[in-house]
Amino acid sequence: MTLSDLARDMRAIPPRAARDMREIVRDGVRAGATLSRQNAERTSGAHGKHAPKAISSEMHSGGGLFGNSISGEWGFDANKPQGGMSWETGSRNQPAHLPLAKAADIIGPQFAVEVHRATGRWYWL
Repeated sequence: MTLSDLARDMRAIPPRAARDMREIVRDGVRAGATLSRQNAERTSGAHGKHAPKAISSEMHSGGGLFGNSISGEWGFDANKPQGGMSWETGSRNQPAHLPLAKAADIIGPQFAVEVHRATGRWYWL
């Protein structure tokens, strides 16, 4: 291996990293929304039959320091039936159901593992 080989490999990492991270974030956001819907179905009862369907997800790109950030989110869509209610945090009329937080407790550690694995692959092409 020569220095020019190393330089070539280092130039190949940024586009691969962007592609891999978009995929990791997209998969994590989708999984988070799915888990949140399942949590909402378990805890909402008959009074919240529309709550699971009000959970959506979306990806964002651009912005950030260099204009190339990748992010996504999932949560209750206030434009959907029961999406604007206080399912996550509760209110004086109902306890907190925490479907989003429970999903994040699972997705967060899995996301960290996937990012760690991906970075290892970038340097061992």
